[in-house]
Amino acid sequence: QAILAQAISAQTRIFAAGFVALSLAPQIAAQGSSRGLLGSKAAIMTSTESASQPLKNPEGWGSIEEVVNAPLIDVSQDAWWISVIGMWFFIVINLIQAVFAGLCGCIFVTISIGTCCIPCSDRCCSAMGSVLAGRPLYMAWTWWRYVLAGLIALLRNGASRLALFEWEWRAFGSGDWWWHGEGVWCWSYKDCKRILQSQQVRKSAFGCINACIPDLFATNLLIFLSNDGSSDSEWAAIRRALHEFFIPISGDDPSKGDYDSRVAELPNKIKADVPSPKFEDLNDTTLMQKLVAKSVFYIMFGEWLDDTDALTLTGWRTNATYFILPRLVQRFLFNLGIKKVKALRVGTVGIVEKQGMQEVFVRMNNSLGRWKRKQDVKLCDEIMYVIGFAGIGGTSACVESCACFLQNKIPKESYRDAINFGQYSTQDAMIAAYKNNKDAYIQETCRLDPPVTSATGVLKAMTTVKLAGRDYEMPAGILNQYVVSMANRDSTVFKEPTVFKPDRSNLTQAFTWNGAAFSSEEGEYPRICPGRYLSLTIAKAIIDHFLGLGAK
Repeated sequence: QAILAQAISAQTRIFAAGFVALSLAPQIAAQGSSRGLLGSKAAIMTSTESASQPLKNPEGWGSIEEVVNAPLIDVSQDAWWISVIGMWFFIVINLIQAVFAGLCGCIFVTISIGTCCIPCSDRCCSAMGSVLAGRPLYMAWTWWRYVLAGLIALLRNGASRLALFEWEWRAFGSGDWWWHGEGVWCWSYKDCKRILQSQQVRKSAFGCINACIPDLFATNLLIFLSNDGSSDSEWAAIRRALHEFFIPISGDDPSKGDYDSRVAELPNKIKADVPSPKFEDLNDTTLMQKLVAKSVFYIMFGEWLDDTDALTLTGWRTNATYFILPRLVQRFLFNLGIKKVKALRVGTVGIVEKQGMQEVFVRMNNSLGRWKRKQDVKLCDEIMYVIGFAGIGGTSACVESCACFLQNKIPKESYRDAINFGQYSTQDAMIAAYKNNKDAYIQETCRLDPPVTSATGVLKAMTTVKLAGRDYEMPAGILNQYVVSMANRDSTVFKEPTVFKPDRSNLTQAFTWNGAAFSSEEGEYPRICPGRYLSLTIAKAIIDHFLGLGAK
C-alpha cells in the first residue's frame, strides 16, 4: 500500500501519472462514443482551439484527424481489450507480485526471463517467453505483473531511467546484456559504437516496446526506418529532404540562407520575448520550454509563435511520459495518454495550417519520388512529429538540465548517485565554466544527463546473449536497445565517468546525439542527430539571455 501511494503521488515518467486519472474511469466510460474507449475525432478537435484552421488547405492536403484515427496496426493479442479486463480483474494479485519483483532484483529477473529453478519457466511463465511466442493472449498474465513491476522498480530507483537501467543490469549479472520490455539491452561503449556505426535495421518500436501506431506514434517515422546504406531507401529520402527543406548542411541546400539569417536573429527574438530576464527565470520550466518551441519553429519556418501556440508545442516535452507505454498499459489507463498525444499531433499540424506553412510540405512530399505520401498532411505529421519529439522535446530537456547544473542542482528524475559536480561545486564556478566554453559545458551536461537515454533497433542475426548467467539464442528480429546514457559513463573510455568535467579531452566521443557529435568522426555515424548543431545553438541562445550574455 505504501508503494502504491508513492506511485499515485510521484507521477513518474513511466505510467504513474496514469493512476491519478483512474478515478475518472466512470466518467470516461459514460462519455464513450461509437469508437469506444479509443476516443473520437470530436474529442481530439476540442484541444486544438488555438490552432484554428485556414479557410482552405492545398488540394490533396488531406485531414490530420483521419491520419491519427486510422485503423490500429499490429496490436498484439495480449493487448486486446479482453486482456485489459483481465488485468483489472486480477489487479490485486498482480500488484502483490509486482511489489516483490520491483523491490527484489532476483524476483524481477524471474518474471522477466524465468528461472532455472522452475522447469520451462523461461518459455511459459516470463515476459521473454511471451515475446518469443509472439505475445499470445494465453500469456497475457505474464505482462500484467511485469509492467507493474517495472513501475515499482522505477519508483525504488528515484524515478530515474538511468538508475533503473543500472539496477536491472546489476540484477541480470552486470554483464553485456539484460532483458527489458520486448528485447535485449546492451550498454558498453564498444557495443553502442558498433551499432551506431552500422547500417541499422529498425521497426516501429520505441523504448524496446512495439510502438502504438498510428495513434500514439505516426507511421513511417524517421526513427522507425532502416538505413541499409542505399541512397534510394525511404530513410535516405526522408533524411535528405529534412536537410534540404529544414536543416541545411551545405550551401547547396536552398534553405541555407534563410536558416543562417534566422540563427543570427535568434538572440534578438528571445530578447524581445523576455525583455527583462533574471537568472532565477531558469527555474521556470514552462518558460524555458516555450522559448525552445518558439526558437525551433522560428528557425524552421521563419515565424515567431505566440504564447498560446508555443504552449501547445511544449506538449512534446510534457507528454514524454506516454511515449514509452505499451498498448496494454495505454488501454489499462483508458487510452488517456494516447488521447493527449493525438490531440498534440492535431494541434501541431493545426499550427502549421494556421501559419500557412503547408506549401513547404507539399514541395517536400513531391521531392520524395516513390516514397511520396498519398496525402501531404501525412508527411507533415511525420516531420512535425520528429521536430516536436526530438527538436522541441530533446532541446527542452537539454536546456532544463543546463539550467539545473548552473545552479548546482541535480535535474529532476536524474540519477543523483551518478552525477558529481567535482571542482564545480558552487554556482559561480558553474557559471564561469559555462562562460569559458559554452559548447563544452552543454556537451558535458548532456553526457551526464542526456535528453535521449537509449534507442531501439533489432538484432540482424541470431545472437547468443548471456542473461543472469545463462546463454540464450535470440532470433533475428528481436528488439535490441542500446543505452547511450550508460555508454557515456563507460569507465574504459571516460575517466571519472560520473564527474562533471567540461574540459575533458575526449568529450566529443560521447554518444549523446546518437554518435560522436562535433568530432572529426561524425561521418562514421549514419544516424547521427540531424539537428545536433541547431539544438546546441538554441540552448546557448536561451541560456545566454538569462545570464546577461545575449543580445544587447
